[in-house]
Amino acid sequence: CKVSRRSPAQSGSACGSATRGDVDSDRDDEQCCERTAAPQPTMGSIVAIVQLIGAILFSIGSACFVWMAFVDDWVLPLRLGCGLWIGGCVPYTFLAVRGEVLREEKTIAFHVANALQIGGMLGWAIGSAFAFLDDLDFGLQVTNGGFLAGSCCLFLDPLLQCRKFGGLERDEQISLSADLIAGVFYVLAGGFGGYAVDSMELMQFGNVCWLVGSLISGTRPIIALCRPKASTK
Repeated sequence: CKVSRRSPAQSGSACGSATRGDVDSDRDDEQCCERTAAPQPTMGSIVAIVQLIGAILFSIGSACFVWMAFVDDWVLPLRLGCGLWIGGCVPYTFLAVRGEVLREEKTIAFHVANALQIGGMLGWAIGSAFAFLDDLDFGLQVTNGGFLAGSCCLFLDPLLQCRKFGGLERDEQISLSADLIAGVFYVLAGGFGGYAVDSMELMQFGNVCWLVGSLISGTRPIIALCRPKASTK
């Protein structure tokens, strides 16, 4: 909003000072500007939104894996889930690569965390892609291996970060705990969902673990988006 001021001649003041009406008008204009100014999204909010998009895609894809585990015609839900998982890998891979390109931090722990994140997403994406092969006898071997390897990476990432757990803020402690729990469910899912071929119950349990882990992974972005913003003048 542009604050307008009347000239001394218009205000009727010999020395050119603003009248009380001018001051009140200016104050009203400034308050109007404050009320109508749209809040600008912070980089933290943008990152959280990108992470939440990935978590939602993983959750929907994982629901397809649960569907797959309880039906006889399992190829369609498998491929639907894998397609959604490929989409879910993109946001997390982008954020990790962005952090390396922009060199947001220069610590070894930061680079290791990004490497594990990228490795986990690549394992899941490659495994998902091989589920679309016509030769599923071979494709599923790569799928199961990629899923388990990626899950191990995503478990090790928060596990290594736990060494500084005591010095973190409460919200970050909750987020890190959720990441670690999600990683545990991912490893269980990769092991039982892909390799418990002799037990239908364990295989079904493993596929349910994909959904549980994916839902828990949304904790971090949700906390970040719900965190109250610092007041600005």
